[in-house]
Amino acid sequence: MNKILLLCSFLFIAILPNIAHADIKKTIKGTIKKGILEEFAGELAKLPGLKQVKEKIETNEFKLISTSKHRGILELANYNDAENITIARTRYEPGLKIFDQAILASGTYWLKAQPKDSKQQAIERKVIINSGVINKTALNFWQKGVKVYPLEISTEPQSARIRILNIVPKYKFSMPLSPGKYLVEVSHKGYKTAKFNITLDHNQNNFNVALQPQKVEVISVTGTKKADDSVKADKPKKEYSLGVNIITWSILALLFLLAVWLIYRLIKLLKQLLSKVWQMIFVDKTV
Repeated sequence: MNKILLLCSFLFIAILPNIAHADIKKTIKGTIKKGILEEFAGELAKLPGLKQVKEKIETNEFKLISTSKHRGILELANYNDAENITIARTRYEPGLKIFDQAILASGTYWLKAQPKDSKQQAIERKVIINSGVINKTALNFWQKGVKVYPLEISTEPQSARIRILNIVPKYKFSMPLSPGKYLVEVSHKGYKTAKFNITLDHNQNNFNVALQPQKVEVISVTGTKKADDSVKADKPKKEYSLGVNIITWSILALLFLLAVWLIYRLIKLLKQLLSKVWQMIFVDKTV
């Protein structure tokens, strides 16, 4: 009995911190879903023995790391020219401080950067994080009052053709253009053509484009079919809902029970017929 009481006391002491910090853990769990580690660093540091985590994050020993399965890497160039760099899901959120790199859940973010030189303009622009790849973006700070910016478009594959559809001059890397909106077309043999709008200004003058390869369906034919025979592709298997499966199995079960009942009735009928035949043959002779 004493051993049981001792064991219960030990278990109570072990789960006591979890009970005391249930609200904090709930907050952390809800924040983890947003996909950014630093967002719950403050709450995490309230748990016993985890103050060191907060200190390491504040000194950039830890970077922003997403817990999402669909995540990509944001890699910044020229980040040393910035005094403060933040990233947020929406434009007007305060944002989280980042440095040269961050691992984020795929999606659209707002990147803001303050230059060290007060004569330069701050940056505020959207960045798209694609899953499973390194998403590079450069922080180019421009002097206030600049009227033209060099347009830089990097493509994958690198030999892709780039056209600016709403201007006459042919595109050249780092060509100077007035700030404004431009319609860009990027194409390459074997890839899907991409057409999109960009805004060239002090916020962004470099853009990255990765073309998607075209899917080529190859059908292999074996056997002795004639050349003009049509090849039928395999039809995808239909997936039925849980409700349909339940109804189907219920009908099958009823049919099975009906079959068992019919067999029982048939056996009973045969037994009655055999009994009558037996009486007619043997009982009548005896009489």
